[in-house]
Amino acid sequence: MTGGHAASVRLYWIIWGWLAGLMLLGVVLSELNVLPISTRGIVTIVVALSTIKAALVALYYMHLKADRRLLALIILAPLLLIALALGVLFSSALVRL
Repeated sequence: MTGGHAASVRLYWIIWGWLAGLMLLGVVLSELNVLPISTRGIVTIVVALSTIKAALVALYYMHLKADRRLLALIILAPLLLIALALGVLFSSALVRL
């Protein structure tokens, strides 16, 4: 194994660890009542964690770290959809008041 290849394998394992940890955190937050946060707050946190995971996958496993223009589109499109979904979620709560 060359030095660069070993470093890239190590990086993949580090990213995998982050993805596993973020997934575990999302599951714990959504299934257990460990924090005194409302359901909307937990949904917002889990969606933010999922966005971070999607960005990590796009950057490292899809090798988009070097493609700046395409990366901007890949990151901005889901963020726009998430913002719209959260807007619908919070506006439906306002209608029920």
